Amino acid sequence: MIVNDGIKVAKNSLLKVIDYFFSSFKTLGVVMLLIGLWQVGSESFGEFLLPTPLAVSQKAIEILTSNQNDILISLYRGSIGIGVAFMLGIGLGLVAGSFKSFAAFMQPLNTILLSISPIIWVVFALFWFSFGNVSTIFTIIITTTPLTFASAMIAMQSLKTELKELFDAYKLGFWLKIRYLYLPHLTGYIIGSLSVAFAMGVKIVVMAELLGASDGIGARIADARTMLDTTEVMAYVVLTITFVMLFEAIVITPLKIVLMPWKR
Repeated sequence: MIVNDGIKVAKNSLLKVIDYFFSSFKTLGVVMLLIGLWQVGSESFGEFLLPTPLAVSQKAIEILTSNQNDILISLYRGSIGIGVAFMLGIGLGLVAGSFKSFAAFMQPLNTILLSISPIIWVVFALFWFSFGNVSTIFTIIITTTPLTFASAMIAMQSLKTELKELFDAYKLGFWLKIRYLYLPHLTGYIIGSLSVAFAMGVKIVVMAELLGASDGIGARIADARTMLDTTEVMAYVVLTITFVMLFEAIVITPLKIVLMPWKR
């Protein structure tokens, strides 16, 4: 919104697009600062311990052009695992937030799942499902679902009873309650859960592949570690971070703009 003499004036679509791209310069500034510090660290500690940004960038481009299969495999596993974990966690969390008895049953189980380290689940998955897609996807689901569950449950529990009673008192109906009460209240929590689930899922898929797969980004990092190729390891790290940042910029931020106009 633009303020003119204290009165808010709505922006047109072009100004909204310009404002969105202009806000990305803040992120670009932070990235450039980190790259500068990275270059200084490389010059201080040597390229073996910390390769230069230029060498890592060239290696990342080489990977994107010649080794796309492993990247696609990781994206496939991550998409399935994150999607199932998000839908399962949100669904169970909304139910738990609506019914106290179900929340009392699920809360201890969720606490136990959150307290178990992801690497433990990787080991269990290798015992139960051996190497491959199933073990990796299982690890993503079992480690990410508790996070989305907790967020959805808190979202439902934080909804004020007075507002629900107000809709009931005026007999506004079920669909109006969903449209004007539940959706605006839950949207922020759900979008935040999606962001956390994606970032966590990406980390888990790389770790699970590193320990329990013969293909994918994690497996290639394991190979590079064996060969002491720090440049290739850093290249995969940069690619992973880039995927997460692109998801935030292309999916999460537009969802916030479209579904949460009061946050603009």
